[in-house]
Amino acid sequence: MSNKKNKNKVGRPVTIWTEENQIKLSDKLLAYIDDNEIPILAEFAYQNDITREFLYQLKELTYAIKKCHDKKESALERNAINGKINVTMAIFSLKQLGWKDKQEFEHTGKDGGEILIKEIIVNRDEAANTN
Repeated sequence: MSNKKNKNKVGRPVTIWTEENQIKLSDKLLAYIDDNEIPILAEFAYQNDITREFLYQLKELTYAIKKCHDKKESALERNAINGKINVTMAIFSLKQLGWKDKQEFEHTGKDGGEILIKEIIVNRDEAANTN
């Protein structure tokens, strides 16, 4: 006969994410942002034994997460411009924050004018003579 009341619980304890707990975590995230030149949300989540995805689910962290992204974006851009960090890594990180590569091509004709498209029809006899 099994007695479920006396059975040992396994796994880590469950944390109830009340508004108060979310505010404490938000304050902790804001302190982390202030203490790090380039704050990394995944690192903060790891240090606090939670997932980065879970942070996005907590409504009380919205401001702190935005502030984290803004500081990271600013630091990456500034340090890449000043040659303090690897530009390729900065570009990769900025793309994770929503930046995109964009290429624009402008085609013009002779001397910057319009492109002229001519249709030339050659019959078989003329084509044979050009070879």
